[in-house]
Amino acid sequence: MAGDKIDAVPRESKRTAWTFFAVTVLLFLFSTWYTKFNPMEVIVSQGEFWRFIFVDFLPPKFSRWDQLLEAILQTFYMAAGATGVSAVIAFFLSLLGTPVICPVKPVNFLVRAFASVLRNIPALVWAFILVAAFGIGTAVGVLALIIATTGFLIRSFIETIDEAAGENMEALRSTGAGILPVITQSILPASLPGFIAWFLYCIETNIRASTILGMVGAGGIGLLMTGYIKQYNYHAASAVIIAIALIIIAVNLLTDYLRKITLR
Repeated sequence: MAGDKIDAVPRESKRTAWTFFAVTVLLFLFSTWYTKFNPMEVIVSQGEFWRFIFVDFLPPKFSRWDQLLEAILQTFYMAAGATGVSAVIAFFLSLLGTPVICPVKPVNFLVRAFASVLRNIPALVWAFILVAAFGIGTAVGVLALIIATTGFLIRSFIETIDEAAGENMEALRSTGAGILPVITQSILPASLPGFIAWFLYCIETNIRASTILGMVGAGGIGLLMTGYIKQYNYHAASAVIIAIALIIIAVNLLTDYLRKITLR
């Protein structure tokens, strides 16, 4: 009828949205009670926070630019080297993890399970374990990144291969081609853009991760920043933090550009 209202949003969607909102509010209230977090303390302490930022922390001051540059290069080499090694290991293991190439299901399961274990334990945890075992050093940071990145890339490469396997592979197999021609002439060319995209993504994430790993003694620019904070040299620490932000922005721009070129 003409007088009936037509809801722009279905009632079921409204009910779901209100339910979600109510659950979120209740979860927030319970979390603040359980953790004894008082939002009012944050508001009251704003003055002390801003005083620390603009008096103790800023402006950035740094005299050892050679030391900062060395730490930046060390961080980049850690991330790039770990990603490169991980990509090689992940490529060969991903061939065993996909039924497209390896039809043995137990092998597929073991490779996928191995990858899940590696990637579900954060690189920071691996760094704690390795620092406790081998001591402080960049080698520990690289090894922690390799372990975590390998697990991530194995699963990513498997999914890429599964998506890329199609008519070309079936056509080659129908001609009696062996597994090596199928990999080199069908699967690898079709999967290469995806492999490169995941590789560049891991470069980005490992730059960030290597910064954090350095804070637990695994080398890189994070170790330099932690040293200044422990010495209460906050002005120098702020210079390092700004350098970290600039590095990450530059790497993001570079990888985005390379990704656009390779995916054309």
